[in-house]
Amino acid sequence: MVKSVKGKFYKKGAKMKENERIPVFTGTSLPLRKQGACKQFSMLFLCLLLAAGSAGCVGTFFAPVNGTAGDEKVICRTIEIFPLVKQHVHGSTVIELPNGDLLSAWFQGSGERQADDVAIMGARLRAGEQKWSKPFVMADVPGFPDINPILFIDTHDRLWLMWYTVIANQWETSLPKYRISENYMKQEGPPKWSWQDVLHVKPGDSSERGIQPGDRFVKSIERQIEEYAKYISKSANISEQATRKIVNRWRAELLGKARGENMIRRGRLLDAAGKSTEKQLGYAYFRRMGWQTKNKAVIVDENRMIIPLYSDGFSFSLMAITDDGGNSWQFSEPLVGAGNIQPSIAKKTDGTLVAYMRDNGPAPKRLHISSSQDKGLTWSPVRDSELPNPGSGADIVTLRNGHWVLAYNDTENGRHSLAVSVSTNEGKTWEYTRHVELDTRGRNIATSSGYPSIIQGHDDTLHVVYSYHHNDRKGDPNKTIKYVQFNEAWVKQR
Repeated sequence: MVKSVKGKFYKKGAKMKENERIPVFTGTSLPLRKQGACKQFSMLFLCLLLAAGSAGCVGTFFAPVNGTAGDEKVICRTIEIFPLVKQHVHGSTVIELPNGDLLSAWFQGSGERQADDVAIMGARLRAGEQKWSKPFVMADVPGFPDINPILFIDTHDRLWLMWYTVIANQWETSLPKYRISENYMKQEGPPKWSWQDVLHVKPGDSSERGIQPGDRFVKSIERQIEEYAKYISKSANISEQATRKIVNRWRAELLGKARGENMIRRGRLLDAAGKSTEKQLGYAYFRRMGWQTKNKAVIVDENRMIIPLYSDGFSFSLMAITDDGGNSWQFSEPLVGAGNIQPSIAKKTDGTLVAYMRDNGPAPKRLHISSSQDKGLTWSPVRDSELPNPGSGADIVTLRNGHWVLAYNDTENGRHSLAVSVSTNEGKTWEYTRHVELDTRGRNIATSSGYPSIIQGHDDTLHVVYSYHHNDRKGDPNKTIKYVQFNEAWVKQR
């Protein structure tokens, strides 16, 4: 398959020339203390950091580093949420509570979907403190993997924890769930949950007696596949026949799943007059299961809340929408592209929503992008952005000043480089980029830093949590969730 990059097209596996890559400004001009032993210590620490191939906050041993960028104080600090463990820890999320405390969650166990001991864990960082609490269980379905938590507070000041349980150890069997708490500002331990339910995903039309030929979900996928086929074949350096062969195979696979062809049963085919005849039809099991969480909900207005979802079974995205605090749900048209999953949503001042999505499709790797002008119900054709992505989760936040900040792996290959970028013009350009982590020691030993979650706090500082895995310490405790706090001035600092 072929994708466009800046008007050029490349075959899968092709590499861009160096001068065709997106410029990245790294945070190498890091603030140092200027006097005596403090200067010597900071210089020593910087040398050690560079020797390890890592960029980010310098001299942060649970204390902020302060400098200046223009007239604004620069703030940055990092903390490991818990000591290194042997278990797999991944998929973290964070929320700031009304009292200034932070609450984080992640999944932890002996693996991912094929490990039945995986649970959702959490920890608190009380306002003004420098150490996270001891981890505690946030949710656990015994004997099943619980994956990818997200935390958010709705317009009624209720705390939500949403995640998914993998029913049969395959992503296609994921079942999204949520818990709600109104008593969550405890000094220690998990929130007190007042409600728990399953998010029953029902895209497309009703299909009590089988999926009908005019089903909206099926028709939307058909239309978007054809639109995407034109997009990738435009100016492509492969023949139209070869392109059509790839698209037809892709089309058959997606539509077979959307039409329920894995569950053909006796049904009733309805005609325009409402009469029915008996016919073997597909049922909607596949498209109602397997939906997964990754990034936080977005509050569109005082009523509407959108939960970004994705499906590894379909390898595309979908939005769950509620206008009544979760009492009822509706679902957007699917966002169909070549492996666009794990959406994260930014908001423009005119109300337009913009989704950035992980690229699980062919190279060259770019974050996918789509926009909505009707509060998330329908979305523009999925296209490549100019932002690199190695097939890893990314997260975006819209600041109160209208700027966007994206946390992501700014490479096409590997999770050794974790960056934050600022756009002051709603995604047209990304003027400032700085690395939170950068390890250049080589793929087999470089520390893996990925799957970030980013929010803005009440004091305008930014909070990011992410997986931090030491690949050079296999067999030893080597994994944790890392937390970093900084402000926009730190990203902009040269």
